[in-house]
Amino acid sequence: VERAVDDGVNVVKAITRDPRLVPGAGATEIQLSARIQAQGEKTPGLSQYAIKKYGEAFEVIPRTLAESCGLDATEVLSKLYAAHHKNEDGDTGVDVENNDNTGTLDANSEGILDLLTSKSWAIKLATEAARTVLSVDQIIVARQAGGPKPPGPNPNWDED
Repeated sequence: VERAVDDGVNVVKAITRDPRLVPGAGATEIQLSARIQAQGEKTPGLSQYAIKKYGEAFEVIPRTLAESCGLDATEVLSKLYAAHHKNEDGDTGVDVENNDNTGTLDANSEGILDLLTSKSWAIKLATEAARTVLSVDQIIVARQAGGPKPPGPNPNWDED
């Protein structure tokens, strides 16, 4: 109960500082995913792969929402991408109650909204964590394989 009250107080503090809201239910993440992957298509070279994979990473939220409520996540993601491609406002998200058997809903009209500030910070922190892991991986790959050095010649050994 204490944590719920603390979370509620933090939400009120955050919304009084910055009242901007974005569609919830995974709608914002699908819109970001589609736009980032589209940008990746336009980017030449090896960067294209990284940009497209970064865009795909945003699918985790709507996929998890769909799987958690027993929906076919791949089918729901397909419907979300189609809805976002058809309608540029990006309000279509995952319907966890699955009222119309499509698995999708208009998050804005249903009042399912997220704070822009918290969403923005979550994306920044997740991206920074991924960059840190990748930079550590680069350091490990770039370092020469070590290990104990072979022993030098021992004066007590035979010369054979």
